[in-house]
Amino acid sequence: MKRTILLLSLGLLVIILLATGCQQQGEVSGKTKDGAKLTIDQLAEIQPGLGTVMVEVGNRWWWLFYAGDAGNWGLAAYQSKETKEIIEVGETTRPKRKPGLSNFVDNSIKPVDDAIKAKDKEAFKSAFTKATNACNGCHASETDKEGNNFSYIKWKLPTEKPPFFDLSAK
Repeated sequence: MKRTILLLSLGLLVIILLATGCQQQGEVSGKTKDGAKLTIDQLAEIQPGLGTVMVEVGNRWWWLFYAGDAGNWGLAAYQSKETKEIIEVGETTRPKRKPGLSNFVDNSIKPVDDAIKAKDKEAFKSAFTKATNACNGCHASETDKEGNNFSYIKWKLPTEKPPFFDLSAK
């Protein structure tokens, strides 16, 4: 979690620096805690790849399901919000993937959110399954630099509930 926060913070620093005009290649934009100078190019290089972001998305998605299944709508809504926020990081750090990611949020997560707001467990489960299938479909339709798709990445719901949440808390 500390690594994720550090990477997200560095990503935000890059965005701020780019937005404020600090765009010259090699220009010093910050220092590490040891005092080493970092360039914008170095900061861009250490941004998390989509694989790193998706680990967090997968965890949040897992937790979201079991919260909704238990009727803990507050926790389900929170996990949905966090899922969307981490997807935004992916959109920022990997802009080539933004269309697919935005489509997933707008068209697949929205029905999940609607079911959470309605506190409708059956609609929630149905929307969650459809969203998961859409996510896996997106993996199959996206390609890497060599033109290979990611159909080998197929998310599936863990059979165990997350052991670190009291899902009965409401």
